Amino acid sequence: MIGRELGIWTPNDIVEAIARIAVDKRNDKIAVVLDEFQYIVEADPSTVSRLQKAIDTILTNTNIKIVLSGSAVSFFEKQLLGYKSPLFGRRTSSIKLKPIRFPQALGFFNKMGIEDSIKGYSILGGTPAYLKYAYNKENIDELLYEILSPGSYLLTEAEDFLRQEVREPRTYMAILKALADGYNRPSGIASVVGVDPRSMNHYISVLRELEIIAYRRPLGFKKKSRLYFTDNYFHFWFKYIIRNRGLVEAGYVKEAVEAVKETLDQYVAIVFELIVEQAIPELYHMGVLKTKPVEVGKWWHRGLEIDLIVRDPKKSTTFIEVKWGNPSINSIRGILNKLEEKASHTGLVSPINYYVVIAKSIRDSEDTIIEVDENRYAVDFTKTIEKLRN
Repeated sequence: MIGRELGIWTPNDIVEAIARIAVDKRNDKIAVVLDEFQYIVEADPSTVSRLQKAIDTILTNTNIKIVLSGSAVSFFEKQLLGYKSPLFGRRTSSIKLKPIRFPQALGFFNKMGIEDSIKGYSILGGTPAYLKYAYNKENIDELLYEILSPGSYLLTEAEDFLRQEVREPRTYMAILKALADGYNRPSGIASVVGVDPRSMNHYISVLRELEIIAYRRPLGFKKKSRLYFTDNYFHFWFKYIIRNRGLVEAGYVKEAVEAVKETLDQYVAIVFELIVEQAIPELYHMGVLKTKPVEVGKWWHRGLEIDLIVRDPKKSTTFIEVKWGNPSINSIRGILNKLEEKASHTGLVSPINYYVVIAKSIRDSEDTIIEVDENRYAVDFTKTIEKLRN
């Protein structure tokens, strides 16, 4: 087909076909894209070394561009781009695509309201291959039935991914399950899983490279780090799917969906903080937040915790309490009082300080922003994101 489109003869072998294109169309600007390249190499391990030879002898002085893409992160980082790879030093550039942030992912939730969109993103995360399952779904129930059905791609994807990417997938699964259960320190996870604490750094390092989890440190501290999920789908999978897969496989899909929905709001309340954090650039550019987001993070110390802090050092700081609920204006005053008290212990106050409650919605108000008093206000996140969507 390629040869027919270009008007030349091309052999069936991929590398030989690229070489033929380079010879016959050397002055044409052509991009050759090899997607899921890891499977091509798996089928023929000599592909990489033969491609390197073709690059050095034929492709160098042509306008042909080769794009190698795929979803196997470890293959690309270690085998294809590593020092021992035949292609080492021959790449023009490399791009590791990041997950789509919530504000950018709204288009996938084209028929859902904002609240269900937040829940959907809390379940699927920012990977387009997962987000596509939300498209044209009208509510969160439809999405859950899609996921929790026999044969569903998302029912087994987390496990399939780990089996492809790591050795000892059972150990990694046990670690992620412990993290989903609330154990966020390596020593605690090692104790629950039954792993030698000295080996935890290795397992955590691999999961961090795969961008499933990450360390988080409180602003202003170099220690006291916690682990957390950066990938919402994996978080949801180890929180709910792994526990309810037996029900699904037995044909009790409705019961599995109901089991998830019983505590889904508690789960979303945790992820909601990350969603708000992802939206901070948009909130700043919309004028909702008044501090330029030079530094963004959480803070905790000796039993005190602040959900989010946005800093423009030596200029201003915004302290944020995130609420997955619909507090009243009266209750918001109390929340802001406590927030201001906690902020005084952080050592992060600036010449100008703002104290903000960002809630899913605010009861008995049609406004997007409710000014409580000078430098203290509340934000209705649902109405704000609705403006962003429109």
